[in-house]
Order: sequence, then structure tokens, then C-alpha cells
Amino acid sequence: MALAIKKRLGTYVETVDGAPAVKKLRLQTLAADAKAGKAGNAERKLTALSQLDAYVGNLPAGALVLPTGAPVAPTGAPSSAALGNPPAATATGAPQMTAGNSRELLELLVKITDEICYEDVELAELKEVANKIFQLYQLQERDSDTSIRVKLLELLSGLGCECATEQAVTLIIDYFIFLLRKEVSQKVLAQGMMCLFRIGERRKHLVPISYNTQVAHLAKEQLRSGSTHTQKNAMLVIGRFATKMEGERHYVWKLAFYIDSQDSGVRAQALHALLTLGERGSQLPAVLYKRAVEAMKDDYECVRKEALRLVFMLGNRHPDYIIPSDRQQEELRMIDAAFSKVCEALCDLSLQIRVLAAELLGGMTAVSREFLHQTLDKKLMSNLRRKRTAHERGARLVASGEWSSGKRWADDAPQEHLDARSISIIASGACGALIHGLEDEFLEVRTAAVSSMCKLALSRPDFAVTSLDFLVDMFNDEIEDVRLKAIYSLTAIARHIVLREDQLEIMLGSLEDYSVDVREGLHLMLGACRVSTQTCLLMVVQKLLDVLAKYPQDRHSTYACMRKIGQKHPHLVMAVAVHLLYVHPFFETPERDVEDPAYLCVLILVFNAAEHLVPIISLLPTATHRHYAYLRDSMPKLVPQLPIEGASSASATHRIDSAMRQAGSSAEYLQMILSHIEEIFTMTDERVELLQTAQSNLQRLGAIDAGMYGTSNFLETFLAAQIQIEQMQRCASTQRSRVPLKESLAALIRNCLKLQHTFSGLNYGDILQVKQLRLRACALHLVLVVRDRSQSALGPCQMLLQTAGDISEFIKANTKDEEEKPPMGALPLIEPDISMKEPLSRDAQPDSFTRQLLSKLDGISDPKPGRVFREILPLVQQAPPLALPPANDKIRRCVANILEPCPLQSQDNVIKVTAGLIAAVPFVAEIDNLLESQKADMRIKIKYPDQHMHTVVPKQSDFKPIMTEQGEHETNVRLRTTILLSHSVWTESSLVEIQLCLAVRPGSELELCKPAKVLFAPKPVRRGI
Repeated sequence: MALAIKKRLGTYVETVDGAPAVKKLRLQTLAADAKAGKAGNAERKLTALSQLDAYVGNLPAGALVLPTGAPVAPTGAPSSAALGNPPAATATGAPQMTAGNSRELLELLVKITDEICYEDVELAELKEVANKIFQLYQLQERDSDTSIRVKLLELLSGLGCECATEQAVTLIIDYFIFLLRKEVSQKVLAQGMMCLFRIGERRKHLVPISYNTQVAHLAKEQLRSGSTHTQKNAMLVIGRFATKMEGERHYVWKLAFYIDSQDSGVRAQALHALLTLGERGSQLPAVLYKRAVEAMKDDYECVRKEALRLVFMLGNRHPDYIIPSDRQQEELRMIDAAFSKVCEALCDLSLQIRVLAAELLGGMTAVSREFLHQTLDKKLMSNLRRKRTAHERGARLVASGEWSSGKRWADDAPQEHLDARSISIIASGACGALIHGLEDEFLEVRTAAVSSMCKLALSRPDFAVTSLDFLVDMFNDEIEDVRLKAIYSLTAIARHIVLREDQLEIMLGSLEDYSVDVREGLHLMLGACRVSTQTCLLMVVQKLLDVLAKYPQDRHSTYACMRKIGQKHPHLVMAVAVHLLYVHPFFETPERDVEDPAYLCVLILVFNAAEHLVPIISLLPTATHRHYAYLRDSMPKLVPQLPIEGASSASATHRIDSAMRQAGSSAEYLQMILSHIEEIFTMTDERVELLQTAQSNLQRLGAIDAGMYGTSNFLETFLAAQIQIEQMQRCASTQRSRVPLKESLAALIRNCLKLQHTFSGLNYGDILQVKQLRLRACALHLVLVVRDRSQSALGPCQMLLQTAGDISEFIKANTKDEEEKPPMGALPLIEPDISMKEPLSRDAQPDSFTRQLLSKLDGISDPKPGRVFREILPLVQQAPPLALPPANDKIRRCVANILEPCPLQSQDNVIKVTAGLIAAVPFVAEIDNLLESQKADMRIKIKYPDQHMHTVVPKQSDFKPIMTEQGEHETNVRLRTTILLSHSVWTESSLVEIQLCLAVRPGSELELCKPAKVLFAPKPVRRGI
């Protein structure tokens, strides 16, 4: 039985989230047995539901069928002419329900619920099944066990949740409306409301506007029920099904009536339903604000939480609506009053409400300046006190009739001695609200307060300056996550502020934090901020150099920080450049080591400042010019282009820029390459050599233009696989041709896997072409293995069948999604789904080879390798080349860059360890364009000199998003972990290769970067002393 019925006194949260979803049994079949699998699936459904025939009796089939488009009575119930006569149904000789029969039927319904699969149900079958359930429901006596009717409604809702057409959804809803109108059991009514809510959640785009009205009207009638459980579920249905116009006219006021209900769950659900209507577009009236404020004083947390959300929504929807103040004869804007109430909630006893209030404050950006700044001061500001004008004071004095004589107690008491609550416009609890949030004992509240302060500061530059000191104080928080949140928040508002010396002292003190994430976050923040004086700049640079000497692994983030500081402070850098480079005005100083990290930091700082202030170059010593040429070639991303004589990169960069201007844009060049490839496919002689030339051109384009790397690399990999297929196709076309090696076949399959798993941003046409390419590769693989006769063909045959089943399901699923799209005229009446906002390009169709191959495989009843080989051999030998997909500039490739162990320094430092013991090596890598689903497939592969390989699975917590000045990067992550090396005794140190790869299937890893090599020397165990 559903949990929503078991817990009669449960809260509204249990009503929504506690009810278990309908269980499904996923049946998996092989691709070769697709037809037989579908037929078996249909048989299992009909067999399971045919067991109900014994309980339905001899009722004529279709007697109670509700046809689509049946006439509906004015009250919204289906007419009796459409449904037939239910009392006649009970008189057809159906068996009477005894206690034993009821128990058996309930067990049978539970079994059917667990086994039935609702996917891919045809409309005719759905009508038959729904009609059978409807008949069985009608046969149940009203005073019998309600559990049977509850399970029947659950089965009916499962059908409705998986309907693919509007006709099927309306049929199920018609059944529900008719059955629930005649139901008297509150448990069944509550379950029926919940089932309707599930259908509305899953198939909201298929429900017509007229049925939305009917269902909402039915739920409105159930609000008068004596069961609070039914009332709560009815409010859920109203929030989901009520249209925008009806919600504003009728249901808002109906729901507002239940805010004063005696049951806390009903009060909370009424507020939640109002919020749902507001989120779906209904305009909530401003007069609801007073009711929501009163609900914020409720004794139950669930009510206060929903009331707080409603106050927030009304304040943002009606910001300039004038309301009277609670404490004085003043008028306030609603956004200011709502902001004050949300601030008061930060002093609530409940942790969840304090966290919610701290989060909501960040969304109220239209609040007045006085109220906003009051959140940073615990004392009431003078501009928020009720002041009387001189005219009012004089009128009061005249009305008294005499001057103050001291006879009356405190008649001229000063304002400071009066009760603050009687003279303040806002409540005292709202004063210093953000400070209360930052000082809360729970880290969730502090984190939410820091986030809201950042959002408010981004929209108000004056508030950003005021809140700077409080954000800097949060750098000393005891929780690392709070410190990081404060650092990233200060980074986001850095464009509005200039740091002072006293603030820098606190920030730089945090640079020695043990956490590498905090240090890197501070590097990012210091690079985004501006300092006010030369002393501040010298403090920052000196502290960064000191911390770099303590933590050498931070050099990459320190270099990036120095680059940003130089770009933002060119004039200050010019004033201290001579001091930083140790340039003496009279004596020649010794040339410094260009590999010294501290000297590199100073050079990066000075060169980036010189990009914006060229006279700095004249202050540099001669040796620095040579160092610039070296750094420009070794660190082109950190060192900019400067007009320095003797730099070899200047002329080369000029030549590259001029060549790029002559060639035009990269997109035009890419289109030219693709047009040449289309011409090459029409040729017969020397086609492979020309395609290889085009492949190299695509590879060079990706190396030159980083923005086109993903697109060009995708097309280059696709073309490489196409060339391999064409070369192997020649071997399959003649009997005497030499069969290619296993390595060639493995390289072809690897290219197909690379196309399928390492690229993101592919549209429907790109995915279809990749799947067709892999289908060709698998078919060719099977043909060559069978002809070779030296290895088993069972594996390649199974791979071909799985690939064929995959592409067949892909085409079918996308065709089904295209048919299920709602008509354009219905979109404004419902909430648009996010997935519908960006329609995919689905004009691509499978080619003739794919269609013929799938047809032949579908006709094989016994898919053995020999039989499959004979069927597909003519197709493989005569297959035309597969066209390249059009250029898609949204394609990105997942690539990695190993930072630790450093490729330049790892070969100089030998890792020595006693043989058999373990050496821990820190590993840091940056991975670009990594999807969330690919993190579980990420592997670290370690290859020893004796060709032994170990694979390490990194923890999910080791993946951290790369932070930028704009916030977290969506797809770029940093992997920071420790790998363990161990081996037996070697005679001398040898290189161990460490590489990142994706494990897409057992035995197939796709490398994402070049291996990093470290010298590893296991030494023998020393005996004795």
C-alpha cells in the first residue's frame, strides 16, 4: 500500500515525496532477437493482466469503455452515455468478493505492479488494459477493503505516466474523473489525487487545456473533504493543473482560505500550492502579503518555511506596492518590508529556515539602499528611525498648552532613552541580519550568508565596498568550505573594490593555509583585485614569493596570479620594477637563473605590465631581453608579445598572423577542406593519399586555432577511421588479399570509440554518423576475422549485433521523441520543458548501407557468425564511403594536461624507495570538457619499464571544478590525488609512464594526454648495519 495512505498524520512533505513510484521490471533482450523480445514483452503484459479476468466475470468487453472525446457533463464528469451503466455491470454474474478473494486479489495486484512494464504500450492495448482495470474497480463494493481500489488506481496511473499520445492521456484522466466522483472513501480519494498529480508531473505537455480545467475543478471539490490527507493532495493537483487565468480568478483565493486551517500540513500545502501557481505564471495578488507575514509566526517549521518563500515571491513580484508599516504611521515599499521579514527569519530557531532566509536574501536585489546597508550594522541606523518634522514638534507643543515644567514624568525624555521598537521602521531583529548569518554556529548558514552577500554586492557597488571587511574576516573561518566561499565571493566582486593595506594583511596571512584549494583560491582572488599603493603591491609580491618557496607545487597558480597582477597594475609595477629585478644604478648585477621560480614570477609580472605600459621595457637590463625570448617560446600563455629586439618569436608571430589574415577565418578554411573531401570521395584513383593529405590539414588547423580544435579533431578522427575502413575494404573485396593485422583492426575500433566517448556537443546528425561508422567497422571486422580463420569470430559477431541493436534503438527513440513533441499552439498553455527549448537538428537519415544491414540482421533467426558473414559479405564489399558530418563549432574534445609530476623536472629528480615498499607521488592534472558522466570512467594508467601496467580509479571527491573570475567552470575540472608506485629491485633508475585515460569498456582505454615520465629506482633491502 502506498506510503501516502499508511501515514495518515504525515506532513505534506511525506505526501509528496514519500509515496513510492511505480515499480518497473526492465526486460533486456539481445539486438538480434529484437522482434522476439518485443513479442515476448507484449505477451507478458497481457498474460499478467489476463489473470484479472477471473475477478471481472462475464462482463462484455467494451461495455464500460470510455471512448476518446466522450461527452462531458457540465460539472466536468463524463456522461453516463459515454461510460455505460455501471450498476448493470455488477449484475452480470461477477463473483462476489469475499475476504479470501479480496486477499488473493490484493496479492495478485501487488505482483502485477512489480512485474508489469509500461514502456512502448500501444494505444489499443492501453485501452484494453485500462478498460479491464476500470471494470474491476466498478465491481468493488464501496464498503470493502480500500487497499484493492488503491492498487487499481496505482496501476491506472502507471499507464497514464507512460502514455505517449494525447488521446491515451485523456482516456486515463477520464477514467480517474469518473471513478473519483463516485468514490466515498477518503483513503482512495487521497490516492486518486496523488495519482493525478503524478500524471500531471510526467505528462504535463500532453494534457489538453480543457482537461486541466476539469481535473482542477475535481480537486477543488475535494477541498471540502473532512480528511486532511485528501485536502493536501487536492492542493497538489490544483497547483499542477490549474491554468494561469483560472488560478488568478478562483484558486488563489480558495487556497488562501486554507492558510488558516487547523492542520499544519494543510496550511503548509496551501502556501506551497500558491507558490506553485506563482511559479507557473499566475499573478499572485499583493494583498496576500499580510497573510503570508502572519503565517511566518506559525509554530510549525513547515508552515514558516513556505510562508517565507511566499513573502520572498510577493516582494519580488510587487516591489513598488506601498503597504503601511507595522510599527509607525509610515508607508513602505513591499520589497523593503519583505526584505525586513526575511532578515527577521535569520534569527529563527530552525536551522532549515535560517539557511533558507540567508539564501533568499541574495535574490532581493531591488531593496532600498538604507535597508540593505542596515543588514551590516546591528545598531539601528538613524535613517531608519521615525523622525518628526519641526512643524509636528511645534504642533505637539502647542497642543500641550504649556512648556515642560518637570511636573510630568519623562515628558521631555531624549530620543535615545525611548523604546527602540516604538520608533523604528523595521524590526530590531532585521538589524545586522547578514552579520548574524556570518556569525551563525552552523556552517550551512554562514555559507548561504556569504553567497547572498556576494549576490547583493554584485548588483550594488556601494554595498560591495561596505561588505568588503566582513568578507575578509570570513577568511579566518574554521571551516575550509566557508573560507573558500568567501574567497570566491570576493573574487566575483573584485571589480568594484580596491584593497587597503590592513585588509591585505588578513588576506596574505591566509596564504599559508595548509589547504591547496584555499591557496589557489587566494591566488585567483589576488589576481582579480586591485591594490591602492606601491607598498601594497610589494607586500603581495613578497608574500607570494615566500609562500612559493614553502609550497613549490603552487607555481602554476602563482604564475597565473602574477600575470593578472601585472596586467592590472602597470603603473605600480613600473615604480617597483627596478627594486624587484635588483637593478643597481651604477654596478652591473649578476645574471639571475631563469629557472628560478621566484625570478620567473617577477619576470612574468614585469612583462605583463609592460604589455600595457611599454616604457617599462627601457628599465629592464640586457640579460632580461634574452630571458624574454626564452620565456616567450616556453610559456606563450603567460608571457605576452612585446616589442623587444632580439626576440625570435616576434618575427615568427608576425609571419603567422599575416598568413592567417591571408587565409581568412578558420571556419572558411575548414569549409574549404570539407568541400575538397567531398570532391575526393567522387574520385576512384589515389583517393586514400588525397584523404590523408586532408587529414593532416585538419590536424594542423586544430593546432593553430584553439577555438576550432574540437571540431577539426572530430572530423580528422572521423576521416582517419574512414581511410582505415577503405583500406580494409579492399582486403575484403578479393580472395587473395592479405588480411590486415590485429593492430590495424584494433586501431579502427579505437578511433570509433574515441569518436563516441571523448567528444561532447554532438547533435543528432553527428551521433548518427558516428554510430553508422562504428556499425561499418564492426561489420568489416567480422568479415575479416571469418576470412582469416585463425581466430574466433564469436566476439566480433556479438559486437556487431550489439552495435546494430544500439543504432536501431537510437533511431527509434529519436523518431518517437519527434512524434511526442506537443503542437506549437499548446506550448504557451503549459510550462515549457527545458529539453524543448533547443530542438535538435534531426534532418539526418541513415544511409542505404545501414538500412540494408539492419534489415538483413533483423531477418536472421539464428545469428551465428557464419550465417551473419554470408548475409553481410555482399553489403560490406560494395559499401559506398560514408559522408563526413557537417562542421559543428559546438563540438569539444575531452583532453587532459598533467601538471604534476612536471614533465620538465621529473626526469631530474629520481624517486628512490626500498624494493617492495610504496612511494607516494603527488598527481595533479587539468581536464578540459569533462562531462559529469565521464568522471566514473576516468582512470590513471601506470606503465612500468617491464611493460606491467596498473590502473588506478580516482575518487570522485578528487575532482574539483576549476575556478575562474566568473565562477566555477562548467566542464573544466582539476584532478588532485596521490598515486602509489612500487616494484621489485632494478639495477638502475628507469622511467615510469603515468597517463590519464577513459575506460569506455573492459580492455579499452582511450588516452587523453601524453604520458608524464618519472625516474623510479627501487633499491635492494640493506642487510645489517
